[in-house]
Amino acid sequence: MNLKKIIVAFFFAVSYNFSFGHEITSPQSTIDSAKIYYDLIAEENYQAYSRPNVIGMIAGGSLTVVGGALVGFGLYAILYNSNDPYENVAGNVLGSLSLLTSIPFLGVGIPVLSYNTYKYIVHKGHANKRDEYQAALDRYKLRKRGGESSALQLMIFPELNFIEKRGGVNAVVRF
Repeated sequence: MNLKKIIVAFFFAVSYNFSFGHEITSPQSTIDSAKIYYDLIAEENYQAYSRPNVIGMIAGGSLTVVGGALVGFGLYAILYNSNDPYENVAGNVLGSLSLLTSIPFLGVGIPVLSYNTYKYIVHKGHANKRDEYQAALDRYKLRKRGGESSALQLMIFPELNFIEKRGGVNAVVRF
């Protein structure tokens, strides 16, 4: 029984190699990683758009500041004691109205601000990842271009040492 399974597996492998093997093992079927990098960069670029989150943070922050100012005014008006009883009543009424008015501002502003701040951080992470992919693509292109040419690359750059008050020239040679 095991011999039959081995023979079937052998013929399956041979027939698969005759059918599709030349596409997989041929030297002409090289895979270019640049397309993979381009796809990754496009996907991260789509997810890195953060302008609506910045607008939401501005709106949420403005509502939160207005609500906080109304809370401050309301507390000051309630806690401020005057010798005139009519001013105390007016201060208590205005302070209470100010505190009641601040509730919708804070109730809307704080969640909008916190949600958009969170989403901005997420989108910023995608932008950083996109930049990393772009740098990797640039390194890949440089490596691929350098690998195909047989030329000698010489880089010369100056060196300044401020601690020991001297300078010089460094050279890097790539084959």
